[in-house]
Amino acid sequence: EIGSGLVGSEMCIRDRYMVCNKVIKIALICDQIDKDGKDVNYNDIYKLLWDLQKQTREAKNKVIRLCWEWSGYSSEYFKTHEEYPKDKEIFGISLRGYLYDRIKGDYNLYSGNLSQSAEIAYKEYKNSLKDVLRGDKSIINYRENQPLDIKNKAIQLLYENDNFFVRVALINKDKQKELNFKDCSVRFKLLVKDDSTRTILERCFDEVYTITASKIMYNKKKKQWYINLGYKFTKEIDKTLDKDRILGVDLGVINPLVASVYGSYDRLIIGGGEIDKFRKRVEANKVQMLKQGKYCGDGRIGHGVNTRNKPAYNIEDKISRFRDTVNHKYSKAVVDYAVKNNCGTIQMEDLKGITQNKNERYLKNWTYFDLQTKIEYKAKALGIEVKYKNPKYTSQRCSKCGHIAEENRPEQKTFKCVKCGFKVNADYNASQNLAIKDIDKIIEQYYNKG
Repeated sequence: EIGSGLVGSEMCIRDRYMVCNKVIKIALICDQIDKDGKDVNYNDIYKLLWDLQKQTREAKNKVIRLCWEWSGYSSEYFKTHEEYPKDKEIFGISLRGYLYDRIKGDYNLYSGNLSQSAEIAYKEYKNSLKDVLRGDKSIINYRENQPLDIKNKAIQLLYENDNFFVRVALINKDKQKELNFKDCSVRFKLLVKDDSTRTILERCFDEVYTITASKIMYNKKKKQWYINLGYKFTKEIDKTLDKDRILGVDLGVINPLVASVYGSYDRLIIGGGEIDKFRKRVEANKVQMLKQGKYCGDGRIGHGVNTRNKPAYNIEDKISRFRDTVNHKYSKAVVDYAVKNNCGTIQMEDLKGITQNKNERYLKNWTYFDLQTKIEYKAKALGIEVKYKNPKYTSQRCSKCGHIAEENRPEQKTFKCVKCGFKVNADYNASQNLAIKDIDKIIEQYYNKG
């Protein structure tokens, strides 16, 4: 059941069953009363949410700063002791525990939610650290539109008079007393607009589905607060697909995506026309708006460059939404093609460092990592395994005879093997290589023999 508010999903395969983690977006309507039974003005609740959003951002950024300080200390410690320090020996507790202790007294956030925000920031820092140290990324800095992280135990789903409500623990006890609330939670009515959303909520209420960690966020365009309600369930995996039949997926230069099964001349080709057309139109609009910022009306004068150019910067949101929509469409096409060809495995390129090639303009200017992520979770939903291979030499290797040479690429879109004369579209040839089991090992053996 996919409701109109579905914003994301993730799958985890265990034995013959699949754990499906999904998220549905639902608008919130304030329905709070105070300890004395009086209605709380919705503006006061929304101001509270704004304040908690700001605190969430500050807490996460503080965690990032503390993690960075620990990394610096660890490096200096290693120079002196030739080993890295152990967090429990330094702090008396784990680094995670230390991080929470340093932030827990500074904010009005409910303790479970604050702990979750700290954990999210810690994991994102840890996952990005290698790229930061290499200079490929900047240190994480959370922006003002940070969502409120909500622990699953902080959520209580209610059903009253044919309507769904949710109580969300948002504040600590000190803030509760200040606001004269009955407890630490705020009550909202859920705006259910379609039957599929209602079905999901019914199953969550009946505990057929399990509510998981969620987020509350503000939509500036609609001027509305939403909950991205997380939930999960299990279902049996279809094991009819052949795991040894591989669909190779190449993220190309001429075409954003080409997929094929080894030995088959049939292929899935997704051209770049849609992306290029949108990009050119948006970039032209952005340039025009930046020029108009010089002659803006009174409402945009006197508030600095950012305010004057705000319409132009809002275009970035349009680009993000377009990328998300297109990548959902492309990922579905890839997985459907795999099923059609009875492929139980999809092999793609490992994208780390791939944008270093200046010729790969699509890979630099498009969210291919997001596309791969969407392909992966859609594939796993059907029991299809996804593997990532080193893309080195897959574009220079002849998929027919195996010969590898730079001269095999006389031009960007064409592959012509200098050894056997095999001539074909370059992106299709790369997809054929990626459709071969253990292609990375085969290429390694080729050079070892040479």
